[in-house]
Amino acid sequence: MAVAIAIAWKAKSTALTFAIAGWMALAAGLGQSGILSHFNWVPPPIGLLFAIGFVGTIALGRSSLMENLVQLPFATLIGFHAFRILVEFLIHKASAIGLAPPQMSWSGCNFDIITGVTALCLAPFAGSVPRWLIVAWNCLGLTLLAIVVGIAIVSFPTRFQLMQPSNTWVAAFPYVWLPSILVTAALLGHIVIFRKLRSP
Repeated sequence: MAVAIAIAWKAKSTALTFAIAGWMALAAGLGQSGILSHFNWVPPPIGLLFAIGFVGTIALGRSSLMENLVQLPFATLIGFHAFRILVEFLIHKASAIGLAPPQMSWSGCNFDIITGVTALCLAPFAGSVPRWLIVAWNCLGLTLLAIVVGIAIVSFPTRFQLMQPSNTWVAAFPYVWLPSILVTAALLGHIVIFRKLRSP
């Protein structure tokens, strides 16, 4: 039985590794090719990339591939989101040098750094705090993530653009990994926490 479990876990890990590597390679290839920069296409290619990443992440988060992650302690699952602090610093720096539009940073409308900072504060006590607090934190983090994704979308230079200046930098490599890898990683982290909250 133990051998069977080990083989199953290895198979799942291998499949997940290949899936992530393939997705990263696809996003990188599209970013380098320049296809994602055609915002005038209907639908815009980067919009399709967003949609595929969103749907794929939800499917992955609900799949059996995540069962072992769900077994991790809340401290680990919450602490994982501290990576968003570094992401927000990089976006702020990109905005300061004129690469990213200011609305994408904390000097504009992006306050996702709150999720990373509170993750560092909450993680050490996650095993003893009331469960409702973890639920509230996870909902807050997911909301802030949704807000920044929404800002990115309405800043694309399409017919639906609502915010200026235009958000075009994420269409190029390596910045395309911001929405395709880092945003989906954060979303997956929230899904796994919700799954753990539902478990006994």
